Amino acid sequence: MNNFNKKSKNQNSSPICGTKRFSSLFLTAIVLMIFCLFTAKTYSQTWSNTGSMSTPRSQHTATILNDGRVLVTGGEEGALYNDPCNILNSCELYDPSIGIWNNASSMSDSRYYHTATLLNNGEVLVTGGSNCIYEALNSCELCNPITSTWSSTGSMLETRLMHTATLLSNGKVLITGGFDVNNSILSSCELYDPLTGEWSNTGSMLTDSYAHTATLLSNGEVLVTGGSGTTGLLSSCELYNPSTGTWSYTGSMSIGRSFHTATLLSNGEVLVAGGRSFSDDLNSCELYDPITGTWRNTGSMSAPGFHHTATSLSNNEVLVSGGFYDNSEIYN
Repeated sequence: MNNFNKKSKNQNSSPICGTKRFSSLFLTAIVLMIFCLFTAKTYSQTWSNTGSMSTPRSQHTATILNDGRVLVTGGEEGALYNDPCNILNSCELYDPSIGIWNNASSMSDSRYYHTATLLNNGEVLVTGGSNCIYEALNSCELCNPITSTWSSTGSMLETRLMHTATLLSNGKVLITGGFDVNNSILSSCELYDPLTGEWSNTGSMLTDSYAHTATLLSNGEVLVTGGSGTTGLLSSCELYNPSTGTWSYTGSMSIGRSFHTATLLSNGEVLVAGGRSFSDDLNSCELYDPITGTWRNTGSMSAPGFHHTATSLSNNEVLVSGGFYDNSEIYN
């Protein structure tokens, strides 16, 4: 039996009562609006200059350390595609509290198109990349930010550049795809164990790829999107299951893209932004829903993004910056 109270036809429905009720609701709404205005956080979304690096560089890495500093490693000195050899082994540390860069100890190998991953123990794992003679590397190094020193660790099983490195929930690092020393595009993957400093094979991707992205999802799986393979530009996407070491296809993006970004949002979805599609540089963006395994379009950037970065901010917005178009904007 329903227990809803029904209003009797004979019940008083005076307009005066209705006016009082409306006035009360209106005043409540005004109070709530004032409360929200005074308690809401304000984000200026403006830029200001900070200290410059001692060496101009591109195709480097930038890793936020546990103490808040930023470690920059390697890269190509100056503008893109200069004469060799201008590949760097130098490193720098940025202190955001004072806005100053300091030189840090150099890596053993000069490298660009490498990866740098913060491990659970606070060290930074650098893998692969390319050297001064544009050979793919399999060497790896560890940076101890406390002592600002580097040490060698186990080499990858294959040489790689333009690959990805993703810290998994179990503390291991997943390496996917890339180019090898023979300029072959790879589908193979490897796992690094920080406890032993050794590498082991894991399941290969279903499609070979470089210039793709790899994003750790909230459920512990890894989403790989797009890139370029032997069949050309890719819109296909795959999921890696760390428990089984296997890959499976998931929904494809609406367009093939490489050199794009993929950012995990606070709601568990993944924002893919920009990149290159054949001869076009893209400003289009898409959202991946891991629950349904499907993509949908979202707002486009105001300018194309290619070789740019996308950083998730603490206010749930995403900062897109840099790249060939030197543009910066916020995704809300």
